[in-house]
Amino acid sequence: MGGVVEYGDFQHIPVVLGGEPATLVTRPGVWHWEGVNPGTAALVEAMAVRATDAVLDLGCGTGLIGLAAARAAPQGRVTLVDVNVVAVECARRTLAANGAANAEVRLCDGPERVEGYDLVLSHLPRGRAVIEELVAAVARALKPGGRFYLVAHKRAGVRGAIACAARLLGEAHVVRQKAGYHVALAVKRRPAPPPRSTWRAFSLTLDGLPTTLVSKPGVFAWDRLDAGTAALVEAMEIGAGEQVLDLGCGTGLLSVAAARRGGEVTAVDADLRAVESTRRTLAANRVAAQVLVSDCAQAVRDRRFDVVVCNPPFHQGVGVTYDTARQMVRDAAAVLRRGGRLYLVSNAFIRYTAEMEGLFRRVTEVFNDRRYRVVRAVR
Repeated sequence: MGGVVEYGDFQHIPVVLGGEPATLVTRPGVWHWEGVNPGTAALVEAMAVRATDAVLDLGCGTGLIGLAAARAAPQGRVTLVDVNVVAVECARRTLAANGAANAEVRLCDGPERVEGYDLVLSHLPRGRAVIEELVAAVARALKPGGRFYLVAHKRAGVRGAIACAARLLGEAHVVRQKAGYHVALAVKRRPAPPPRSTWRAFSLTLDGLPTTLVSKPGVFAWDRLDAGTAALVEAMEIGAGEQVLDLGCGTGLLSVAAARRGGEVTAVDADLRAVESTRRTLAANRVAAQVLVSDCAQAVRDRRFDVVVCNPPFHQGVGVTYDTARQMVRDAAAVLRRGGRLYLVSNAFIRYTAEMEGLFRRVTEVFNDRRYRVVRAVR
């Protein structure tokens, strides 16, 4: 690629996929955007796709697994789904760049239809609860006798995932190992479990007030008030009537706290599950706010805010990346009015000072307990 890649710049990267040349269209902000992940390569090498298969790529990322399936099933149909709006756009562009006319991409939290697929493919996310939810959805989406190829790193719970697939589908075994990744094949031999909601409500104290958190596996800190958010709530100052942007809203607890202090809140997140969690948390606490799916602050770039509050992510899969967090800092500066404030929390070992230089006229640390720090940056 050469040079510094800006967050919003799409890259066209030549890759080899299942022994065939392909073009990956990718950009910072999506998991493993720089090229072909070893687990993805192992899954593509191991999977057997029939020419007429109806295929679901669940959690499609940049779209490479779905592209390989589309090439292998020219008389079939491939559906790619992901909860992340950046991933969905990359996957759409990857399919278009490679002329995959028999595939489509959807922003969706899981399969949209039941018992419609011959084959499901998935590079699994981390977390036992979210893996169990995904495998149960796969069991309902597959036709009897349908196949499920899964891949995950040994540090991301692959053994538990294989055991879960065997329990819910009836048969599962490892077919490929590569660079710490395990590929398994599961075959649907038993009836699928009945659908059940994985949304749960939790009671906690936020800003000294009883609060209900509504969330599900796959959302950061889905079952608790995490210490970073608690620190940010303690440090942030919100005036009555101020326009507030909750940038990367997650479960929505920051939005609840800001609205209770009198702020007029807009909440955004790139993850569909987080957006729905925020909506449900706000409703459970009878708090009003606008909630939008957005790549960082893209959906509100034409608006101006008095305050931005942000607990930026830095984990992706089993790795660490700061691409999205750095863009959030830049976007906060872009949407703040002159004199507006950004309140940002991070682990104590992470510093965003370099990103803030030139964007903010004053940056002050307002909280530090050696685990988390909160800075206030004035536009």
